[in-house]
Amino acid sequence: AIWSASDKSSYAALLTKEGFVIVDRKLESLCTVTETMRIKGGAWDENGIFIYSTMSHIKYCLPNGDRGIVRTLDTPIYITGVKDDKVYCLDREVRNRVISIDTTEYMFKFALVNNKFNTVLSMVKNSNLIGQPIISYVQKKGFPEVALYFVKDDKTRFNLALECGNLEYALQSAKNLEDKECWTKLGREALRQGNHQIVEM
Repeated sequence: AIWSASDKSSYAALLTKEGFVIVDRKLESLCTVTETMRIKGGAWDENGIFIYSTMSHIKYCLPNGDRGIVRTLDTPIYITGVKDDKVYCLDREVRNRVISIDTTEYMFKFALVNNKFNTVLSMVKNSNLIGQPIISYVQKKGFPEVALYFVKDDKTRFNLALECGNLEYALQSAKNLEDKECWTKLGREALRQGNHQIVEM
């Protein structure tokens, strides 16, 4: 078992050759992860995010099971610690190494699932997270209003605005699209919300 040393969380990762289970301090299972490649090791960062390595990748796993790839590796490593954007590890020759990683994606997801919206919006404005996978993730987690900040395409922005009930953004997109179907949908939603000014447009 690899226990987190964070004051913010108390989790453990119970490793097997090709997977792990994250448990809380009562040893109740939070998530189970199975990998196709053997897991070489892992460590918890200061936020309670499990960083682990396989033969060819450094990966992350949030306690809720959300996970992804941090970076690709040329050679396998054995993680001994994680601090900020540095992974401390041993290589196959048992030499100490420090590898820099980009924590943006998993810190964004961590902030989102912990409802730290000021951090989320700051990251949206100051990073290069924009992409369909992040937009899909934000939508899937039930935050279409956050996804609105990423989207530039008017059709997608229109649908997201309707989904979260933001008539102002939906109206802007409908004007740009000049599409009869969009105006019909917007009219229905405006009527549902009692906004007669938009209905009459």
